[in-house]
Amino acid sequence: MKADVPWLKKVGALYDSKRKDFNWRLAADGVIHHHNGLVYDAAAFRRRIAGGADAEKLIHESETELSRFGFDYLGKPAPKAALLDAGCGRGGSSLLLADKYRGLAIRGVTVSAYQAAAARAAAKTRGLSARVKFSRASMLALPFQKDSFDLVWACESTEHVPDLRVFFAETARAARNGARLVIIAWVRNTAHRLGRKYAALADKAYVTKIHGEGEYLKGPGKSGWRLAAKADLTGPTAAYWAARLALKSGSGTEGFMAPAFARRALVYHLYAYDLVK
Repeated sequence: MKADVPWLKKVGALYDSKRKDFNWRLAADGVIHHHNGLVYDAAAFRRRIAGGADAEKLIHESETELSRFGFDYLGKPAPKAALLDAGCGRGGSSLLLADKYRGLAIRGVTVSAYQAAAARAAAKTRGLSARVKFSRASMLALPFQKDSFDLVWACESTEHVPDLRVFFAETARAARNGARLVIIAWVRNTAHRLGRKYAALADKAYVTKIHGEGEYLKGPGKSGWRLAAKADLTGPTAAYWAARLALKSGSGTEGFMAPAFARRALVYHLYAYDLVK
């Protein structure tokens, strides 16, 4: 599925419009995230947020904590390993990964032309352009040869995919045998009476099609992806959204995202898979 099909054009248009937005405002360090954060001590975090001066810095740090938590599931990349950042946003994850693993070659794709340009500029500023590259492309029709990647990172990007089976098949094509795929995603709780309600609110605001967990557990195997690990991060991310709600200067979606995770109508899961071709 190319980046210019109607659905992905709509996704791209959303992110083309997000420039000096909440995510940008938080990123004093130049690392712009497009994902949730993790807060392990909700009461202490809320007290610190109430202090005011460093509130947005604390929110940003909790988002960086999510990235670092997820990176552990990638394992320790081999020298000169190649990683695909599928749905790279403005390059936040890729920049952190490049800092962490000095030999890692990273290719990021996003359907937003603005995001791809912003990510390239951020990599250049940090002196990383030689091994961290970004392009406007769909992760459902990757512009790479088969067997190109040892690792695939997809942090809060699969929510934008209409059919996850296409994503799993295309990443399996582009990845080498034995590759590791890490997905972090908002997931609709199909057993919760409010799951559809909150998923619909998020879908409308973020141009997503939030999936139930069954699609992350049943679909991957047909393409060779085998589930190796899973983590439920709903509690720490519910505390993050509660802090954003208390901040009163966020994106405007906190009013439904905070209760969605607090009630577990939406859950926040990490899935790690290994590829067996």
